[in-house]
Amino acid sequence: MGRCSTKKVLLIQNPILFLHLLISFSSGGAVKPDPGGVCVSKGGRFPPYESAGKPPNSVGRGSKDLTMCRVFRKRTCCSPAQTTPAFVAVRNLATYGEASQDCLHLFELLECSICNPNVGIQPGPPRICSSFCDRVFEACKDAYFASNALTQTIGPCGVNDEILCVKASYWESNGTSFCEAAGFSVQKDEDSREETCYGSKASLESVVESWSRDSKKKTSFKTETLSCFKDLLQWVRVMTTIQKVSMGVSFLVAGMFLSSWLQAME
Repeated sequence: MGRCSTKKVLLIQNPILFLHLLISFSSGGAVKPDPGGVCVSKGGRFPPYESAGKPPNSVGRGSKDLTMCRVFRKRTCCSPAQTTPAFVAVRNLATYGEASQDCLHLFELLECSICNPNVGIQPGPPRICSSFCDRVFEACKDAYFASNALTQTIGPCGVNDEILCVKASYWESNGTSFCEAAGFSVQKDEDSREETCYGSKASLESVVESWSRDSKKKTSFKTETLSCFKDLLQWVRVMTTIQKVSMGVSFLVAGMFLSSWLQAME
């Protein structure tokens, strides 16, 4: 059964790192979708898009900013309605799922599929490349997941899932069935349909090029620090009361150790 862990939730905040990580775990090619497409809500466990019926658009900073998956903020169907549940899922995987760092990164990439503009304009659940599902499952098969009776899907164990919290390999035996059980649809890499799947290199290269151009612009240390601080505040806001108390106790204990160490040094 999954136990509460002190592992930090290290979200992939750098957009270039995010996309290159995803591409490094991807393969195959794909045909780019019609850029004139409009956002189509995914159904299932995924909250409906606020921008349904409209083309993917940029997301500004502030209260409308994405909780994570910010690599797609320049063109996406997402709002916090999609990214906050995704953030909570990754946080639960780190806290209760006993997941490795590779599992955390890959599962974050998987959860962010809903914010990819190519995925956003496709009907039905996010379509994931089978090879990418295989890599996610291989990294996460020993992490702990639970079944959600309401959505009929599996997801990272939460604070109330002690009884049915078991390893992913108990629920499923391969990447395709794992992704499908988690609420996604899966497309074989060799599928000849003229529709892209999330996780293919071709579906992401244009986004990488866009971010690479923007990364050449200088960003001050002050701005980066403020951004990290805002991310921390956002994380604290979605924490449960128990987790906030636990975090406060951790800081208090750390402060006591530091005080004792300084006194010993004098």
